[in-house]
Amino acid sequence: MADSTEHPYSSKFDPYFTAIGRVANAYSQLEFKMNDAIWELANVARSAGVCMTAQMIGPAPRNRCLLALLKFRKASEALITEFNKIGTKIEGVAARRNRYVHDPFVLKPDTGQIVRMESTANKIIRYGFMNAEVDDLKRLATDIDTLADEFDELYLRAVDELPAWPRTQFEQSTGIQVRRTKT
Repeated sequence: MADSTEHPYSSKFDPYFTAIGRVANAYSQLEFKMNDAIWELANVARSAGVCMTAQMIGPAPRNRCLLALLKFRKASEALITEFNKIGTKIEGVAARRNRYVHDPFVLKPDTGQIVRMESTANKIIRYGFMNAEVDDLKRLATDIDTLADEFDELYLRAVDELPAWPRTQFEQSTGIQVRRTKT
């Protein structure tokens, strides 16, 4: 059991909460870029696209949707392979992000160390205290940012390589526009 003498919102936890917020925001940015790519490939107004992508929980459905739309838009097998690879990377960082965002941080009773209390059963049971360092969270946020840049670069390349398609609905729609970066 976690140490019940220390409130879970003690200032001791602040560096972790700040780092978790950074991870959550970095992942939200990546997910938004994926959504925007789906809307453009589908040529739907952003507000209509939100109706669809808001129903996609996690990266796997987005990856499947992106792959289907890329095939629909006649992407080369080489591009499909690259999107499969980046999709696998995105699912990996999402799994790491989920553990930090969904597991409570507590004080380990015998040491007073701040740890994550993991309770999950994805084919195997994992239930117990897991080491958690602020530097690990910072690295994860950086990994997500780097992957978002890789996604941008790959998506921009795909747009250049794909045969032209109508984008009237998407281009004329109002809403927040993604600024894609090239590294």
